[in-house]
Amino acid sequence: MRTDRKGLDPVPEYEIKIQWEGPFSLNEVIQKMIDSGEDPDWDGKDYGLYQIYGRHILHDKNTLLYIGMATEQTFSQRFIEHRTWLLEDQDEDDIRIYLGRIYDPKKHTKKENWKSWKKDMRLAEKILIYKYSPNYNSEGLTTEPDLSPYDSIRLVHLGEKNRLETEDIAPEDFQTW
Repeated sequence: MRTDRKGLDPVPEYEIKIQWEGPFSLNEVIQKMIDSGEDPDWDGKDYGLYQIYGRHILHDKNTLLYIGMATEQTFSQRFIEHRTWLLEDQDEDDIRIYLGRIYDPKKHTKKENWKSWKKDMRLAEKILIYKYSPNYNSEGLTTEPDLSPYDSIRLVHLGEKNRLETEDIAPEDFQTW
């Protein structure tokens, strides 16, 4: 428990667990990550966050290039859109993709049309972009994310997270640099 920003009442820390897997090639994601679920719920497993790693002129081959999310389309559909810039800027062998899934059956339900899941996805994406500042993200790099209604959010990274830390705590991690 932490206190709120005014130092008054204890506020529980909000936690989002992200299960990562990878690395995948661009073709693997496009060809295999197609589970969209069934109408009307669309609760398939191929939605979530993703990290793209590759070569960057100022860094090594294993550079975090981009963080994004696929919520209204599957990973496959999202990466078809990314294909052009990835293949223009990278050799296909250099691209490595990590997929992150968020799902807590106590919070995320089709009964509320996945609203809490989408909110958690947006919060996690904003925190990751702001903290890690990927080279090819253009939005969310300079303005600290609004964590409302929470004072503190802990992202717990499970599985194959690659270069992400085991956990990120917002806004605490933002104040260390």
